[in-house]
Amino acid sequence: MRKSIVIVGVLWALLTGCSHLSVKHLPQKPFQLNQTENISMRFWDFQYSVTMENNKYMVKGVAFPNTKVWPGWGEWLHDFALSAYLSDEHGIVLAKDLVSYPIQQVSSEGVSFSFSIPSETIPADKETFLSFGYRMSLTQSMYQSPSARRPLSGDTDVFTAIEGALSR
Repeated sequence: MRKSIVIVGVLWALLTGCSHLSVKHLPQKPFQLNQTENISMRFWDFQYSVTMENNKYMVKGVAFPNTKVWPGWGEWLHDFALSAYLSDEHGIVLAKDLVSYPIQQVSSEGVSFSFSIPSETIPADKETFLSFGYRMSLTQSMYQSPSARRPLSGDTDVFTAIEGALSR
């Protein structure tokens, strides 16, 4: 019995030790400095540029909602966060950053973002790519604490969308 527990433990350690975050399934662009670029995803379109500041890569821009595919009643963003991922040519995440936002009304002007990624996390000898991710809950009206109202009842419709890195 004890021997089988040890074997299972060793196998678990090997499997989790080999896991990594992957963004191979997400749209990506080559990571380039001082260029204005666009990446379109299902529910958000990202316009951004990358600069170097204080030995960090700064990814700054605006995420525009693609409201054509959102429910027509959706006006408020809850549990909203944007992510930036730097990956290698196989989609393996080398570095990432996440920004969480307060509850806010959806605006066609978009949401500004700024991600900071230390330059030493990116190997100079590999081609790198940039991808974005997001998590959001969309409602018709503002309510203060989505977690306080779980499980959500019939008086609040919620649309949730997530695109981001996957553990492999």
